[in-house]
Formats: sequence, C-alpha cells, structure tokens
Amino acid sequence: MKKIIKQIPFAKPIYRFFQEKQYKHRFARDCYGCFSGVFQTFEEAIESAPQTKSIGYDSAELAQEYQQMLEDNNWENSGGVIASYDYPIIFWLSSIFHHNQGKTIFDFGGNVGIHFYSYAKYIEYPKDLTWMVCDVPAIVNHGITLAKKRSVENLEFTVDLKDVKGKEIFISSGAIQYVENLASSLSLYHKPKHLLLNRLPLYNGNQYVTLQNGGKVFYPQYVFNQIEFIEQFSKIGYELVDIWEDRNDSCIIIPYDPEKSVPFYHGLYFKLKA
Repeated sequence: MKKIIKQIPFAKPIYRFFQEKQYKHRFARDCYGCFSGVFQTFEEAIESAPQTKSIGYDSAELAQEYQQMLEDNNWENSGGVIASYDYPIIFWLSSIFHHNQGKTIFDFGGNVGIHFYSYAKYIEYPKDLTWMVCDVPAIVNHGITLAKKRSVENLEFTVDLKDVKGKEIFISSGAIQYVENLASSLSLYHKPKHLLLNRLPLYNGNQYVTLQNGGKVFYPQYVFNQIEFIEQFSKIGYELVDIWEDRNDSCIIIPYDPEKSVPFYHGLYFKLKA
C-alpha cells in the first residue's frame, strides 16, 4: 500500500511530511546511532537538537555507561574485544613496533583505554611503551580509576590535545569527526610520524555536519569529502600509506538527504614524509 501511495504524484509531499515527522519523533528518543539533518556548522546542528537529551560527549552518565560496558563484557579477565575495523590498526601498529619506528602513542578519543587493553591480546608492546589517552574529563576520570584498579603503569590520560607533543604515533578511532580542524591542530602542536585514523565517515559528496543520537546524548559530527580529507593531511606533510573499508559503521541520513548517506566508513594510515 505504501508503495502505491508513494507513486501518486500529489501524495509524495504528504508522504514525505509524515515520514519526516515520524522519524523526528523516533530520533528524539531511543534511536541510538541514528542521524538527523544536514548542516554547515556544529552550531547549526546543536540548535536543531531535541530537548530530550543533553549535548556533547563530556557526560558522567555516558562515562558510567562505558564503564558498565567494560564490566559486562568481562574486560577484567578477557582484556577486551575487538571489531573487524580494528585489525588494520593492529597490523600497522605491529609493523611500526617491529621496525622500531615508534613507541610513544597518543590515543585521541581513546575512551577509558579500550584500544590499549584490547590490542594487547594481539600485539607485543615494547617494554618502554608509553600510551596516552586523550578524552573528555568525565571519561578520563573513569579511565584513571580503571588503570589503577588494573595496576597499569604505562597508560596515561590527558584532556589536552597539546599533550600530543613528542608522541610518535597518533591513533584515533571514531573520534575525528566530532572535532574541528584536527589537521591544523596537529600542525600547530606537533606532527607525529604516524597517523592511524579509523572509523571515519568519508564519501564523494560535499562535506557537511549532521546530528547523531548517541544514546544518552546528542553530538554534532562531520561527514567528510574523502578527497578533501586526505588532501588536508597531504598539505601538512603526510603521505597516505593505506586505506580500508569499515563495514561496521554507516551514516544514513533519513529521511532528509539520502544521497548524502555514507553506507560504510573508512580507515587510513598516514606517514610523515622524511
């Protein structure tokens, strides 16, 4: 019946109106991982957010949810679990360690140390490895507590991107899209030798900002033009070594602009030119 209605010319705008209304109602509530709207700036996306949740990642409630996730997945005994998109990072990180090309890591958006704990099952870390996680205060506080509980000494935490100075390897998984002008910031503070960037919404259209339902909160995020994203790092001295597909993540903009949807994400490895 819906297919027949959609084929009637005068009914299409009406059908779209009710479709959008229904989606907005769902998005404002329990629609984890859903996206809404196409905007030019973070500010525009934030202004569009429903009043049903708070805005932003720096949430004690969200941090507690991540802590609970670790406990539910038995991280204390298993060391963590990884997804298919983690394997390229593990491969290149292992190669970097093997060739003695770096042993100081800056993990941007690394949560409570998820990558540090989970990758340890697959990589032999250098004995003098230093792994620093950069995240928002609420998350960092939980990360510090967990590290103390596990008696981990070579895992550090910070809330300041400036602490990237002196680090040889920069890792970020599913976080770059939530910040502005990362390439410029790295160029200003410090340029690590290696950039391992994962879970990125890259596509062939124009860059835009959308709003994501993150469960407990809403966040604005970028959807990048793939060529422009790569070029911004090339301009500051990096060469692209590898690019891979992340079939776990997607950004489906429903029902506003389906042509701007990203069916799957990407990961990239950049290396600073000699």
